[in-house]
Amino acid sequence: MLPQTPAPASMFFRGIRRGLKSALHEPGWGASIGALFGVLFIIQVLILFTLGIHSAMALLRDRTDVRLEIRDEATLTQIADLRNSLAIEPYVEEVVFISSEDAFEKERIRDPELITFLEKFGIKNPFPNTMGVRLKHLEDYKLLRQFLNRPEYSNTVDSNFLSQSTDQEDQIHKLIAATLAIRSFLIVTVVLITLVLLFVIIELVGRRALLRSEEILVQTLVGATPITILTPFCTEVLLLMSIALLLAGILLGGVLYSLPFFLPSFAETGLFAPWVRMFQYMLFVVGPWIAIGEVIVLPLLALLGSFLGLWTRLKKPTLSSL
Repeated sequence: MLPQTPAPASMFFRGIRRGLKSALHEPGWGASIGALFGVLFIIQVLILFTLGIHSAMALLRDRTDVRLEIRDEATLTQIADLRNSLAIEPYVEEVVFISSEDAFEKERIRDPELITFLEKFGIKNPFPNTMGVRLKHLEDYKLLRQFLNRPEYSNTVDSNFLSQSTDQEDQIHKLIAATLAIRSFLIVTVVLITLVLLFVIIELVGRRALLRSEEILVQTLVGATPITILTPFCTEVLLLMSIALLLAGILLGGVLYSLPFFLPSFAETGLFAPWVRMFQYMLFVVGPWIAIGEVIVLPLLALLGSFLGLWTRLKKPTLSSL
């Protein structure tokens, strides 16, 4: 009676178990994890940099502050009318009036030496009345200029604002163009580093296959299918990549957590606090999708790398190769 051939499913799960056992028992697994860890850590850092650039673009586009200089001859009624009219515009998020006296006192706190100098020589308060306007989007600059071009506000707002706002808008557009170029560069770099990771997997599988060349030859001679030969190596590589990715994630998380302690500018009250809050929001929204993408891409890379690493060994042996 001929022996029964194991079912394909049974052989597949047997290959997975063999791959899990050999992953940590064969020599060189520590160096393999180290190589995978280095590449995966670089990819993680580049992804976060890309997300940071995207956060900066969102911050530039979504929140734009404009400072309007009020004419000296403008009356309180005209100022109140301008403020109330701006506050009800749909493209305006917030309007704040700052008197010259308030600006003077704020400057006393920020730069007391300057105020001491002004008072010592009896120099008149150089700070004008201003109105801070926060727009909802960058594209709202044009709407604000159209609003301020109305004749009723010509004696309230300094006309120099119109040219200054145009320059400010142009500068922001240039910043956005620069961040777009940087983001594109980072995306291309991530793709290239991913290809490097694929080559690392191919080399790793090739070395592992060399150590088990006799086992692969025997499997091929007895009629084992390519998927049966491929499964242990793919499982082994996927396990090593998962360990390396976990270590890279832990290290990167530690770096992000400790960054405000070493660079106070990234703290909640630091110079880059608005960008940090936007980045945290982006990470909260996009982070799960990045994790899902990695869960999908890693097995595909493991499968493709294992297949390419075993390409020559999956062929049927000839008499000359025996």
